[in-house]
Amino acid sequence: MNTLLINEARKAGVERFIAILSTCIFPDSLPDDHYPMKEEYMHLGPPTPTNFSYGYAKRSMAVQIEACNKQYGTKYQYLIPCNLYGEHDKYGDNSHFVAALIKKIHNAKISGHDKMTLFGTGTPLRQFMHSNDLAMIIKKCLDDNIYDNFNVATEENVSIDEIARIALKACDAEHIDIEYDSTKPDGLYRKDVSIDRLKTLIPDFSAISLYDGIKETYSKINKSLLFTN
Repeated sequence: MNTLLINEARKAGVERFIAILSTCIFPDSLPDDHYPMKEEYMHLGPPTPTNFSYGYAKRSMAVQIEACNKQYGTKYQYLIPCNLYGEHDKYGDNSHFVAALIKKIHNAKISGHDKMTLFGTGTPLRQFMHSNDLAMIIKKCLDDNIYDNFNVATEENVSIDEIARIALKACDAEHIDIEYDSTKPDGLYRKDVSIDRLKTLIPDFSAISLYDGIKETYSKINKSLLFTN
């Protein structure tokens, strides 16, 4: 798919091509002084085994875009966003973490439960950004003719437990207790990325806070048919 899209875009004379990658392209682990991870750390090791194929596919697209620009003089670029969430996420099977968390909180509220269970230990660190912020960055690149490749993330790098407690507060459900099932995997301990390049390119960038973003998202989807019992 990467090869088809990039080659056909070039042959068709497409002037702007912005690929959306993922922080899963970064190495499974790095020395402590390499966090948050800079864009140039991409090739310092293989992606995590749990996302190995996906990570390499996304990483390969970055390599191909750079090769295309070098060989054909195109100005294609890629952005590397952290984990995303928002009202248009999946709220059924195979949900992403924040979407699954919001639904779990909602179901506990309407069922009158005072407890919910999350996988792992709650200790891994994650960056989560509202999808609207990524959309704004993409538009900014188009409007301001920004062609650089860079990480897109929030500076909030917090534990799964902190995210869960922020979500409980945002969903007016602080009465619900959290239990962790440590028999389930935690995943990577951390994969936070540096946004120094982003802040240099777009100095006025300010991401919505996790609390405000989850509160807004829950307010919108709570009134929709996404939650069926």
